[in-house]
Formats: sequence, structure tokens, C-alpha cells
Amino acid sequence: MTNEPARPSPSLIIAYCDYSYRGSPNTDPLLLAASIRRYGGACKSVPIWLMCRDIPDMFAQISKKATALNVDLLPYKNDVNIADFPFARKGIAAAEAERRAEGEAAELLWFDRDSLVLNDVSPLLLRPDKNVSFRPVNVQNIGEEAGTGPEGNRSGFWRRACELAGADYGALGTTTGYIDRKVLLFYIAAGLVGVRPELGIFREWERLLRAFAADRFLQGYCEEHSIYKIFMHQAALSIAVAGKIGVGERQELPTLAMYPLNFWEDDPNACRPTTLDDLISLRYDTVLDDEDWLRFPMSAELRNWLRDNIR
Repeated sequence: MTNEPARPSPSLIIAYCDYSYRGSPNTDPLLLAASIRRYGGACKSVPIWLMCRDIPDMFAQISKKATALNVDLLPYKNDVNIADFPFARKGIAAAEAERRAEGEAAELLWFDRDSLVLNDVSPLLLRPDKNVSFRPVNVQNIGEEAGTGPEGNRSGFWRRACELAGADYGALGTTTGYIDRKVLLFYIAAGLVGVRPELGIFREWERLLRAFAADRFLQGYCEEHSIYKIFMHQAALSIAVAGKIGVGERQELPTLAMYPLNFWEDDPNACRPTTLDDLISLRYDTVLDDEDWLRFPMSAELRNWLRDNIR
């Protein structure tokens, strides 16, 4: 009996999870995967993992389509200790994907479920000298404006979060919000992040989510200020990245990636797209939950594809 040659490891794995918030998005959970297979260009055939909390339930619903799209449905375990923090579960799923990807791929590209890929994914790949890729947040939310040192930090949230992480508050670096153009201490969106799995960035995200959720000060602050409870997961991710990856190793992705569809009319940037077809990828938030998406400019081909695949 001859030994079969080992299958070469893929250079890229794309992953996302089944999470929805209060039933939104209500789109087909395989819509993102279908868009990659249709529009992903040179990366359209890479492995895609859909991380699922309840494999039997999810498998019963979508197994046939997942097989047709060559998507692997993989399990992750929810953590009840972070249940009070919306969206934190995504970090648990990302960490499990990273564990599985280590040794299997050179890069793991993590999307949020409410994403669509509309052009070649290649511009999103990590350059050889970079170890993480990201998009900044669109607006400040709980971000801390740059120049607000530890003594001037009005909330103390970021100072305490950095203490728990063992990160240097003053060395986080900065990002600029895409929509409001505010310069913030390093604060990135959780909706599109590329990592080298062996560096353990998502596993550090998972660790910090648990640490933040268990900390009495952060618990109290998030209870008093609900916006911090909603966006705590992004703070944890940002600190996980900044604590492990130096500024020179970070790659900011182009503005046509993870484009915020819900800010289309409010986009003040000269580089704003003309049609959806211009984008590499977008996040649609709740826009596709009803027929409101028809108001956006796009080609007839894309409109028809969305009609056929949205649910």
C-alpha cells in the first residue's frame, strides 16, 4: 500500500461565526461564504470555516448548502461568564478557529457574519513584514481620544483594561475613525481582522474577554454605561493586538474593505465608493434585514445575486 502524498497546507483560511444579535442579521448564515465563492477572485476557493455554537441544529439547517459551497461547519463552546456582553462570543469563536488554523495555514482572515465579499480578497492578505491586519472603527463609541493620558482618562476603563492585560497604556498606538475622523488610542473593528495563527492574537482576545468580564471595576462601569458593555469586545481585541504586535507590524486595510453600509449617506470621505460593486467587502449590519438594501447603487448583476442568495 503506497503512502498518499501529504496535502499542502493552504496559505489562507477564512472564518466567521454564526452569531446574531437579537435575531439580526436574519440573512442566510452562508451568505458570506457564497459571496466569497462568487466574487472572491484569486481567493474564491480557499477553505472557509463557519464556527457554530450548536453544530447539530446548524447542520440540520444548512448542511446541504455548506457541502455545495465547500464550507466546514466547526464547533466552538460558548462561555456563560461572558453572556452579559453582547458580541463577546465572537471572540471565543475566533480563538477556536485560530487554534485549529495553527499549523494549517499561514494566515487566518476573520470576518463578521454580516459581511459580503464583492471583489478579489487578495488586497486583504498580510504583507510579508506584517503580523496583523485590521480596519479602524468607524466612529469613536468607547474609544479613548489620543493624548488622554492615564491621569486624564475620564472613565478609567482603558487604563484598567490595560492593567488587566499587562499592556502599556501609553504605547498602544493610534487609529483614526473612518467616519468621524477622530484620532483614538489604538481601537479597531472586530469585523475584519487578519492574523498569523501561531501568534495567538485571538486566543489573547479570548483571555481578555474573560478577564474583563470577571473584573469588578469593569463590570460596574459597563453596567453603569451600557455602551461599554456593547463594545467591550472591541476594546479587548484592540488591546490583545496592541499588546502582542508592534506598530510597525500592523497593516491597516484599505477603505474599500469592511465598508460600513449603514454609514453610506454619512460618509464624508473623498474616497467613498460610487457603487457597491467598487467594494472589496462590506458590513451590512441590519440593512439586509428588510428590502431597504435596494436603495443602494449597484449593478443589476449584484442586485440579482443578492435577491437569489440573501435568505
